[in-house]
Amino acid sequence: MTYGIDFGTSNSVVARYNGDSTEVLPVDGGSLPAQWREPEFEDLFPSVLSVRDFDRTLCFGWAAKTTTGEPVDAVKRMLGTRSAGTEQIDDESLFLEEHHVWIGGEPFRSTAAAAALFAQMKAAASRHLLDLSEAVVTVPALATGGARYRTRAAARLAGIKVKALLNEPTAAAISYATDVDIPGRLLIFDWGGGTIDVTVLHYDGKYFEELTSRGIAALGGLEFDEALARIFLRQLGQVPEKLTLQERNRWRRDVELTKIALSRRDIGEVPFDLPALGTSLTVSRNEYAAAVAPLIDRAMQPLEQCLDDLGVGPGEIDAVLMIGGTSQIPEARDAVGSILGTDRIVDAGLCHPMTAVARGAAVYSAALDNHMDRERFSLVTNYDLGTAIAAGARKGFVPIIKRNRTLAARGEGRFTPARPNAGSVKVEIIEGEAGYAADSDRAFPLGTLEVRLPRPERDPERNAVIVDFRYDHSGILRVKVTHEITKRVLMEQEIDSFGKDGTPLQQGLEGELDRLLAHAEVPFVGGSSRAPNVAETTNSHPAAPEFRAVAEPQGRDDDLSVNGVPQNRI
Repeated sequence: MTYGIDFGTSNSVVARYNGDSTEVLPVDGGSLPAQWREPEFEDLFPSVLSVRDFDRTLCFGWAAKTTTGEPVDAVKRMLGTRSAGTEQIDDESLFLEEHHVWIGGEPFRSTAAAAALFAQMKAAASRHLLDLSEAVVTVPALATGGARYRTRAAARLAGIKVKALLNEPTAAAISYATDVDIPGRLLIFDWGGGTIDVTVLHYDGKYFEELTSRGIAALGGLEFDEALARIFLRQLGQVPEKLTLQERNRWRRDVELTKIALSRRDIGEVPFDLPALGTSLTVSRNEYAAAVAPLIDRAMQPLEQCLDDLGVGPGEIDAVLMIGGTSQIPEARDAVGSILGTDRIVDAGLCHPMTAVARGAAVYSAALDNHMDRERFSLVTNYDLGTAIAAGARKGFVPIIKRNRTLAARGEGRFTPARPNAGSVKVEIIEGEAGYAADSDRAFPLGTLEVRLPRPERDPERNAVIVDFRYDHSGILRVKVTHEITKRVLMEQEIDSFGKDGTPLQQGLEGELDRLLAHAEVPFVGGSSRAPNVAETTNSHPAAPEFRAVAEPQGRDDDLSVNGVPQNRI
């Protein structure tokens, strides 16, 4: 039995493949409240942690989502972004400082919070006498290196070995092709709670080849919630300060339910009650559609970028798979149809919008167990991988492995020390985009290699090193540094650590997860999930009922010295 896990910003799904078909594992469906009964919602496990109202113990999933306690959601967004409150003071600033969430008045790193969610999925499998000890886990196609490593680390902390990290749109395409075996060029429009990814791949009846992916890291259902909340705030004329924390949390979920109702074409308007303020509001579907129109327009940009990448027109796309809850909004489907043609959009009954990603991951998991089957899948790099060079006031970016290279991918660069008699050479590793600076918002620093040299040399050229970069089939990066003259290997490692507190398990995350999970039985002490003056590093929404997730990708303004310059590359 093989498993796939779709670890989502808003919801997660676990599926298994038995050799003939896929089925979804009911992680939390028995707890689904009546007001949330929508198609496929019984298959969803909300990616939410919370503190119960009365006994102040930890809960997850639907219980956490619907409590009026202290919910913490959108943890996934935090895994691949730098903490907004981090000071950049030295070379360590090239690493990604980890976000913290405050739960029950205690701080936990985002990786530990994510691991707690994975642990609940594993426990649910055990309740069904199933062993979820390994799985393929999906990530957004445009997930940064930080997001990929932390996702894998979180699953591993929970006792789940990650066989591979698979891009979510590709997983959906695998699920679809398993059920509907029609070759062609597929465009997957993956729009869920947190991100939008658009991927084009070719399926010839046997082999899957990723062609290109584009996306936006922080554009999804959370932004639609915020747009709707602004309508209510505008009607109230002010932020409803009279609401208690519990009332605000309930207000947030009521906004989400109202959004779901307004996503139906046959709805004219929806009432919205605020008993704490003694008032009732009404929002029309037309008003809501106008408010979210800019979000939908923005979501079309990665779609058009994909077509431009390939130099193809809409007529050269054979089928369009629209997956994720946000993609099912009628206006979103209309916008995609206006570009690609409505006749190319696959009916939701043929491609499960909420569960296709997990189903495809389960199929891919089975393929990994058979070498011949694994060769059917050709995945690509989604960023340019390279390094920074001195370029005046900004850092220049030199790609070494170009985006859209088929995995496994390899490239190398030649680096020399910045000065004579240097004892080491430093190399910045950056995921970026050709044509943009290494310190722009298009770049993501994976880290800095500091390589000790055999001995100082007056001539820096005599201490040149060759740095070999290799992505494996799941997008995990390894580096090997060789001294050019002596051929001595100076360093060989996987890039898996971000920030001073780090991702590796030996740096305290295992104990942190145990401390968090213990609160499922042992009550938290204290009355708030949030510490003073840490709003920028928590994932709790602001006290006022606004809905923007704070853990969004941050640009970089630091301008550290660059000591290594690549002279040639593959």
